[in-house]
Amino acid sequence: MNDPLISVKGLSVDYISEGADINAVQNVSFDIYPGEVFGLVGESGSGKSTVVQAMMRILPPPALINRGKVLINNQDIMTASPSEIIGFRWKQISIVMQSALNALNPVLSIREQINDVLVTHSGLTGEDANDRAEELLSLVDLDPQRLDSYPHQLSGGMKQRVVIAIALAIMPPIIIMDEPTTALDVIVEREIISKIIELRKKLGFTILFITHDLNLLLEFVDRLAIMKNGEIVELDGVVNIQKGGKHAYTKKLISSIPSASGQREKGLLSKPDSLNLPENPILEVKNLKKVFESPGLFNKNIIKAVEGVSFEVFEGEIIGLVGESGSGKSTIAKLITRLIRPSAGSIYLHGENSQVTESRNVPLEYRKAVQMVFQDPFGSLNSVHTVYHHLARPLIRHGLKEGNEIFTYIVELLEKVGLKPGMSFAEKFPHEMSGGERQRVAIARALSLEPQIIVADEPTSMLDVSIRMEILEIFAKMRIENNLTVLFITHDLASARYLADRIIVLKNGKVIEENKSEDLIQNPVEVYTKQLIKAASPGWLSSLEN
Repeated sequence: MNDPLISVKGLSVDYISEGADINAVQNVSFDIYPGEVFGLVGESGSGKSTVVQAMMRILPPPALINRGKVLINNQDIMTASPSEIIGFRWKQISIVMQSALNALNPVLSIREQINDVLVTHSGLTGEDANDRAEELLSLVDLDPQRLDSYPHQLSGGMKQRVVIAIALAIMPPIIIMDEPTTALDVIVEREIISKIIELRKKLGFTILFITHDLNLLLEFVDRLAIMKNGEIVELDGVVNIQKGGKHAYTKKLISSIPSASGQREKGLLSKPDSLNLPENPILEVKNLKKVFESPGLFNKNIIKAVEGVSFEVFEGEIIGLVGESGSGKSTIAKLITRLIRPSAGSIYLHGENSQVTESRNVPLEYRKAVQMVFQDPFGSLNSVHTVYHHLARPLIRHGLKEGNEIFTYIVELLEKVGLKPGMSFAEKFPHEMSGGERQRVAIARALSLEPQIIVADEPTSMLDVSIRMEILEIFAKMRIENNLTVLFITHDLASARYLADRIIVLKNGKVIEENKSEDLIQNPVEVYTKQLIKAASPGWLSSLEN
């Protein structure tokens, strides 16, 4: 075998804090060979992005690389000078960051941003730079006329293609892809991955691909390293990993991967013995609309996020609201929980509360009855407060518990969502927990008011597949034990298939298809639904290539 192009040896990174330092990466080692697609997978907080930032020497404080080597073409980047590091970046190794929205400068055109890299690292200017920029956009299947567009004028998929084009500008031998498709819907995500693999075959570069989505990596990587708690627990060829791997954590990940096609697997999530729904709905949405307008007196840009959406949800039912990014599903979640006001339409709880859509001040009873679990377990908890503080606030605000009974109730609630011992977790701060643990706290907070309905907006999108199923199991059990009603919002049709009783498919702010979960999976009507199913099923890459 050839010498490795990248060799990471004994890399350890700590985050300095007032208390004990946090060991984010511990003794990580791996080699990547020329032309290889190497995958690094782990849940949020496992240390995978810290590894990448250390390799690029872009770690922000208070991170500290305390030992280890990163060799690129046998040159140690850890001992390189600042000028040598600049020479590494883009020429030897480039990176496609997680969020294209944040990676692109909003006040510069695409042409200016590509030319900036070309001028800095290759000295190309004028017509030569413009010709190269046009060539790069064509390479990623974008119209060169888009060079004069600004980031806000492009879709999420287009922005990600631009970031890939910028990474390819100097044709480096190594490209790091750090969660490059996280913010994209599943169909666009698959198209982007297919384009990356096509370019790799054409141009011969080496890829280090970072993600929390094991199911994604199993389709196209050559070798795979699995991280947990800052360590690599298994590293092997993808074929061996697909067979189940050797480590218990790997086996757990593989056994937890749901599919949106084929026969339904049994036992992935708890289901009630029978589903006897009442005659009248607990929640009714009628002709709901939401229009967003850009500020300014002239040339207002109007976005119709939700257009005439109507559906019913019955007590004890789990409804899956599925669609691509921009389909309106998260806007509907915010409308139902009244985080934003609808432009038109009505929301009824038990056939009442039509004033919810009309008044600015939503009744406190409605807030208590309809609770929300947010997508980002990092952003939804305040880092300066303990878990106890987060759970105690709603209880005090609604006057449900007093004095000593608050702590006892919180401990019981934490243990109900799988955080044991609850007394220990109640005293923790968000940074002391993993992504899955933080999301369990967010669910406990939503459950603390004993709501009738929980709106879960992409609650598992930032978690690895095993923790994803554990979180979904909490909702499944709460439905069985407490007759809880759940509106589950996701772009992952496979997860919706196993959790939801019915699935509603959204596109461009409208409902295009609705059916019982398994009926919709086995007999989809709309072309878009068929595309979603194919994109969430094993073998999607080969189907795109064919």
